[in-house]
Amino acid sequence: MDPAPPNTAGEDYRAFAESLPAQHPDDAAQPRARHVFAFLFSSLDGCFEGPDHELDWALNDAEFFAWNRNQYRQVGALVLGRRTYEHFAEFWTSPSARENMPDVATFMTSVPKLVVTRDPASLPSWTGTRHSDGRDLPSDLARLGAEVTGDVAVFGSSDLTSSLLEQGLVDELRILVHPVLLGRGNRLFTTLPQRIELQAGPTTAFRSGNVLLTYRPPRDP
Repeated sequence: MDPAPPNTAGEDYRAFAESLPAQHPDDAAQPRARHVFAFLFSSLDGCFEGPDHELDWALNDAEFFAWNRNQYRQVGALVLGRRTYEHFAEFWTSPSARENMPDVATFMTSVPKLVVTRDPASLPSWTGTRHSDGRDLPSDLARLGAEVTGDVAVFGSSDLTSSLLEQGLVDELRILVHPVLLGRGNRLFTTLPQRIELQAGPTTAFRSGNVLLTYRPPRDP
């Protein structure tokens, strides 16, 4: 069997990331996080989960975990929608996660987390968590970014990502497309009120068949 071709995604991505502006000229009046990226899973037909919220179709192999470890090392804080937060809080504090992925579990617990929800009283408790009602996301992200070293990452949370995109608050969009057609499920970005043009960045193909797509959205529309 021929060896796998060398993966130059790291070099390609670094060049792309370095081309992203550290600060927009209009940001002087209102400081904001240095770099905000959103990372979402997707099936080939655009679903981020099945019709009953199932995620058993996601391919997470050793190559992906190695890539993802490099990704979370960039991260200084997380911004999450309510349902994603609840899922993460349950999974990453579990004995299984602590035993099988101790470095990721430690990171997920220790990193500052901002949850966007209008019902914070019923949120499960998790170290380093604060909440926002989502009414002033530009200020929320600016404060969070000023307090941490590293990027601000939105993991999952399709509806929240749509709202951030609409407000011009996302510097980079990362979508990991899995080689599966769900047929039915909950689709990405269904709450976007209008079309958003994107600038394509590097594409990374994993041996599992997953493909990472990266895009630069417009800022401050």
